Amino acid sequence: MKKTLHILIVAIILTSCQNEKKLNGTWISAYEYDKNDSISYDLSGIPFNQIWEFNDGTLKIQRYKYDFFHEDISSFKFKLKGNKFVINDDEPYLSDIIEPMEKDSFVLSGYSYGKSKLVYKKLDDSLKSNSSDFKLTGNKYIRNFKKWTDTIHFVNESVYTSSSWEIENSDLKWERINYNGFDILFTDIYIPFILKKKVGNKIYVTTFDQKKEDYILEQIE
Repeated sequence: MKKTLHILIVAIILTSCQNEKKLNGTWISAYEYDKNDSISYDLSGIPFNQIWEFNDGTLKIQRYKYDFFHEDISSFKFKLKGNKFVINDDEPYLSDIIEPMEKDSFVLSGYSYGKSKLVYKKLDDSLKSNSSDFKLTGNKYIRNFKKWTDTIHFVNESVYTSSSWEIENSDLKWERINYNGFDILFTDIYIPFILKKKVGNKIYVTTFDQKKEDYILEQIE
């Protein structure tokens, strides 16, 4: 019995270590869904915009800077204990739960998320920007996502306007981040856009939902 228990403990430890290694890399927030498997697109305000970078037991989180409920950048030491994602050993009951991990995605649930589950996707190096630097400020683009199409205007370094969306008593905000070679666009209303390259008046972008989807931002006058 003791031998069996010892083997089980060793197996759990080895699995946790292997999964920690599998986490290494850059991940991006994709979408949220509830216990009824209903995907949530929050088209009413601040979206789920985050970058997570794992590096051998250290987690760095960069959040959308206009998410006023959190600091822009946080860094933690973490452990995987079974499927528990433990940052604070003193309060393990608050730990997030990583559901069965796939090659390019993981799902978080836990006390702090209520009934929601958060899905993150791993960024492959093929998505890194291969265009020389180009600006968005001052330009207008047609943007497509799912069934929605709008015309957006990047008014200045932090504010954009949309032909289809607005937030009551507030400007629409945007932030562009270059993170480990990935050119990422965070905006109010939408999920993150990964800007891959610019050719002529078109910017080729990728988003993540249940699967990777490609779109084009087309510049207009």
